Amino acid sequence: MITIEHATKVYDDSLYALRDVSISIGKEECCFILGPTGAGKTTLLNLIFGLDKPSSGKVDVLGLDPAGADRSLLQSLRRHMGFVFQDFRLIDDWSAYDNMAVVLEMARKPWGYVRSRVWNVLAWVGLQHKVYEMAGDLSGGERQRLALARAIVHAPEILLADEPVGSVDPDTAQFMMNLIFRMNKRGMTVVIASHGSDYLLEGARVIRLEKGRIREVP
Repeated sequence: MITIEHATKVYDDSLYALRDVSISIGKEECCFILGPTGAGKTTLLNLIFGLDKPSSGKVDVLGLDPAGADRSLLQSLRRHMGFVFQDFRLIDDWSAYDNMAVVLEMARKPWGYVRSRVWNVLAWVGLQHKVYEMAGDLSGGERQRLALARAIVHAPEILLADEPVGSVDPDTAQFMMNLIFRMNKRGMTVVIASHGSDYLLEGARVIRLEKGRIREVP
């Protein structure tokens, strides 16, 4: 589903975020990208999602090159992916409901489906009682759960998660990782960037990054 061949990403002509990275992630696989801060984990996810372009090399996601896709094609590709951002990227003065509904509305889903789907997914992450609260008024753990709910509300084939439990308490972290584990078991391909291995999912593949280079690909 995801193939990266000899990808290098350089910023400002001298700062290397990735150096000659080649990996392949298959359908329904769960893959952890582990490494310290600055290893290149976020850059790798951004290349897959089409938020950034490699300076050299190739990225293929579901048969398409995000870097070479026009805006319309990239939007179409992203409908098959969900992204849990490290900084949430929620709209703080929108309700939890509106933060999720907009994803489905942009895909032109009917109103009845949007309402039902948003309520069901919010309940699944334990936020049904927060449906009309502003995202900016939620706690850090609630915001992280809302970010996960928004990423999966359109039932993507691929879930990308950048430090999804890095800023939450251990109980919330375990709860969220259990949800992600269940999604993977239901057939969703999962790629998680993390600086630690405390919450590795059973059977997950581990790829280690250090200073932009792959150090281990089991």
